[in-house]
Amino acid sequence: MNKRAIGAVIVVLLIVVVAVAGFYLTRGDSGDKISATQVNVGLQKDSIKEGNIDGGVLWDPYASDAILSGDAEVVIWSGDFWKDHPCCIIAVDNDFAEKNPDAVIAFLAGQIRSLAWIETALADKNSEDYKTLVDIVYKHSNVSESVMLESLEHMDFEIDMNNDVAEGERGFNDWLEYYTEQFIDLEIFSESQLKDAGYDNVESFVDDLVDSAYLERAYGIQDGFVLENEVSMRIGQLAGDLHQLALVVSLDKRVGDGEKSILEMMNIKPITDTPYNAGGDIMNAFMGDKLDIAYVGSPPTIQFSVTNAKTLDVSIIACANINGSALIAKSGMFDENMTTEEKVQGLAGKTIGIPLTSSIQYLLLLSIAEKYGMEVTL
Repeated sequence: MNKRAIGAVIVVLLIVVVAVAGFYLTRGDSGDKISATQVNVGLQKDSIKEGNIDGGVLWDPYASDAILSGDAEVVIWSGDFWKDHPCCIIAVDNDFAEKNPDAVIAFLAGQIRSLAWIETALADKNSEDYKTLVDIVYKHSNVSESVMLESLEHMDFEIDMNNDVAEGERGFNDWLEYYTEQFIDLEIFSESQLKDAGYDNVESFVDDLVDSAYLERAYGIQDGFVLENEVSMRIGQLAGDLHQLALVVSLDKRVGDGEKSILEMMNIKPITDTPYNAGGDIMNAFMGDKLDIAYVGSPPTIQFSVTNAKTLDVSIIACANINGSALIAKSGMFDENMTTEEKVQGLAGKTIGIPLTSSIQYLLLLSIAEKYGMEVTL
């Protein structure tokens, strides 16, 4: 073969190599690794739009807002991956609860009443209550009525910690045990840390973490109940999170008697400072003695209760919602006929935003990646 022919072959080979490399670069293929980076859930949509990240894992209404905006598409909803999984819960500082048991019970009774009001409002979209609800959601989450309704398609409000389930299904405690086992399997914390926290196994840990007594008594409180003495209660919540809508409703005077909110009518003085960005921030606030009670994700409550057992003493006293998070990606990244597995594997080499490593959203991403043979790196 002459030099000219050899040169032509080399050129062709170079073109092929460059083309193949370009193909893999554009599809984001980088082995089996997905890169995770911390991005506030309220900023993930814009970060995707601006090209700073390729997708995110976030709670509603932020997930639905990003999807309806056209900037992102869903890869998988948490409810499709973990059917009927508990997400947010209500946690209480045990020292506060021991000193103010009636206030804790009254608080839960207020949440039960809020949930009943929400259900009634949603049942009649021509009612004044529905208009008030839309306004409450807009002021809390800064999203439209359409985003609110889309969000509610992917989540359910549920305060009961239901363990009465059919064979083969997970009850509330079963889910918490599953999350704990996932943390161990994914090496977020170890079995030795669980033992150092004082527990021989996952089941005994969850049994100790969950206290259903307050909720059981809350159902017995009658309308018009008022605490004998006013109790100040420092309440934590996540910024804009619709999972915690019952709390927001219980703080709104329009849902009370016009002058006082549901909680104020029960002689609870709610102290709600700036909402927190993620569950880990709420757990740190508990440890810093800045909160008495809070709506927070169940996984961060589990993680911090194991890894900070000496400085954190909280109990889970109620569920808040089921489902309601999603793994999303930039619109146009995938073909419409691709399977969930193909989409997840197509995230290789891509950067996905997460709230914090202690969040249920991060645990969701890790679990999805594990199922489809991928690895998440920070």
